[in-house]
Amino acid sequence: MRNLKIFPKMFLYMFSTLSVLAILIHALIYLIFPKVYLENRKQEITQKADQITKNIHGKNIESIKQILELYSKSSKVKAFMKDNNHLNELKIDNQIEADLTSNNNSLVIEDREVYTDSNKKILVNFISTTDMNKDAKELTFQFLPISILFSFFFSIIVSLIYAKIITKNINEIKITTAQMMKLNRNAKLKVNSINEVGALKSQINDLYSTLLKSIDSLEIKNQEITKLEKLKSEFFRGTSHELKTPLASLKIILENMKYGIGKYKNKEKSIKDCLDIVDQLTQNIAQILSTSSFENLKNDERFININKVLQKVLDNYKLLAKQRNISIDNQLNQEEIYIGKTALEIILSNLVSNAVKHSDQNGQINIGVKNNWFYIENSNQKIKDSRNVKIFEINFDLNKEKGSGFGLYIVKNILTNYKIKYKIEKSKIGVKFLINLSKK
Repeated sequence: MRNLKIFPKMFLYMFSTLSVLAILIHALIYLIFPKVYLENRKQEITQKADQITKNIHGKNIESIKQILELYSKSSKVKAFMKDNNHLNELKIDNQIEADLTSNNNSLVIEDREVYTDSNKKILVNFISTTDMNKDAKELTFQFLPISILFSFFFSIIVSLIYAKIITKNINEIKITTAQMMKLNRNAKLKVNSINEVGALKSQINDLYSTLLKSIDSLEIKNQEITKLEKLKSEFFRGTSHELKTPLASLKIILENMKYGIGKYKNKEKSIKDCLDIVDQLTQNIAQILSTSSFENLKNDERFININKVLQKVLDNYKLLAKQRNISIDNQLNQEEIYIGKTALEIILSNLVSNAVKHSDQNGQINIGVKNNWFYIENSNQKIKDSRNVKIFEINFDLNKEKGSGFGLYIVKNILTNYKIKYKIEKSKIGVKFLINLSKK
């Protein structure tokens, strides 16, 4: 029984329950029927006695005897007229159909007083005997077999329907959950009711939907982490190679100073060159360390007011710009960009730093938005007059005379990570870096 599938098991349970119930009901009918049958017989005899008495009332004795005799022959109820000498006796002869050998005989007697045409009172007995068990069995066995067969047939139909309904829902859940295990995104249980089965189906659908969302979220985060690791790997691989050159230059200068070779005999000038190289290395290392903030650049996009972040960055470069007499014209209002806040801070810091350092003495920096492009423009007469297009390629070189290109390289990789368009153009006063503000 334990190894049976749910359909035959449910069918057997239901069929057994209904069959036992039908048998108990029929057994009760079999036991109660004799008493009911006897009461019905009593009522029937009483009604017939009243009717016969009404018909023979006021007739002569001979007519009464003939009527009672004729009625007794045509009915199981026998009628006798008593004489005045045997009022307390009951005469039983062969006319009464009674099985005297049976222990289950039931005797029903009804006495009625009748007046003849001469106003003489006579007593009439109505007698009926019946073997209740025998009659009950005969009637019972006429109907109970058919009733039991019908009950069994009804039990089979009900059991089949009930088992089919239950197993249909279970099989549907089994098939659909198998599809869910294969991560079929179209797999969904149909909820047609609000009972326990419907609530279970709805809960499974909600659970699967939550699981798919979690999987999607993990996939997105995994892609972001993979992209971030690739970005950092490429960046540090390139910077580690480029850092060797200034270190080698620094070593050469120090060795030449030690042995007093050539121009390096002038130690004050050589020390100044060493300090310049160290300052440049310090700045480059600081920019490299800033990439540790890339850990936060993961699925953190939101609309950010550019001007609020820019004002903090400009405060850090006011002193340097003042020393070089560079004017800054910020025309931003409430423009926004869809990006992470940490990423925007790094971008603006590098762009402003680059603009201040590479602007001409007494130069100018313009900041604003035009045609949905955010721009930072700085004056640079050398770039303005140059015809070399390669000057606008974003790369880095630690041997550059002014700056290494680290800042623009970091900006390039962050914008690429967020899939934001950017470009560098010549302008009327020098060079302009532009970032597209359209949300992708």
